[in-house]
Amino acid sequence: MLDKVLLPTDGSETAEKAIAFAAKLFANSSCRVTLLSVVEEPVYSAFWSDGLIAPEVLVPPPEELREELDKRAEEMLAESAKPLRGAGLEVMPKIRFGNSAAEILQEAEEGDYEMIVMGSHGRGALGGFLLGSVSNRVTHHAKCPVLIVRE
Repeated sequence: MLDKVLLPTDGSETAEKAIAFAAKLFANSSCRVTLLSVVEEPVYSAFWSDGLIAPEVLVPPPEELREELDKRAEEMLAESAKPLRGAGLEVMPKIRFGNSAAEILQEAEEGDYEMIVMGSHGRGALGGFLLGSVSNRVTHHAKCPVLIVRE
């Protein structure tokens, strides 16, 4: 059985289905689940005066907004952890700030997880269509197995 699983969530219906599936799959095992919420920080591209595109710039939100986003993420993680804890699993909530796919991949590598379990898509349908979905990027770049739970 697996010892460490990363379960990213954005609170969407698909993410909640992934959580319910993981709760059934790992119920009453010694598996430790890290429930990860990534708070997106906007990234802007600017144009130089000569018309060339400047490198992307990460613009962190103002401190008050960041605190509110952090609070909402904590509340969402507390609610999302209930089915996992109900299945007898040890759950560690974690919040990261930045690009969702990049932060999930970085957490997976830094935390030496054995598997990532996530929903097929989340709240960013238009962004996913235009930029490639988070689950697609994670699936193609993760160094561990990724289980995608579909609707």
